[in-house]
Parts: sequence; structure tokens; C-alpha cells
Amino acid sequence: MSYEIRELKQNELNVLNKFLYEAIFIPDGVDAPPYEIIKQPELQVYVTDFGKQKGDICYVAECDDKIVGAV
Repeated sequence: MSYEIRELKQNELNVLNKFLYEAIFIPDGVDAPPYEIIKQPELQVYVTDFGKQKGDICYVAECDDKIVGAV
């Protein structure tokens, strides 16, 4: 398998919401919340205007031209 670790590009910011949802802790036996939960203001602070603040940086793992991870 071939992969690349690189910085997130400005035109890829939409993936932040997907990874934000994936980062929500869901205990065993509990149903996952609806995807819309990420629209709550207390969660959107992590992605709104990302890249415009000092220190904002995101690295992604890309495999076969597809982003498969983020940090």
C-alpha cells in the first residue's frame, strides 16, 4: 500500500466535518448520534474558519488519491 502524509489543502476543508463526526466517542451499546450533531456550535468551534487562526494545521493521510485519515 502506498500512502502520503501531507498538509490539508484549503479546497479540502469539507473533510474536517467528516472527521469531526468520526471523532465523537460512542460507547459500546450506544447508537451513534445523527450526523447533524456536528452542526452544534460547541462542535463547530473546531472546524469553522479553520486555517485562519494562528496555529491551525491539519495533516492528512492520503491513499490512492483519497483522504483516509486526519490529525
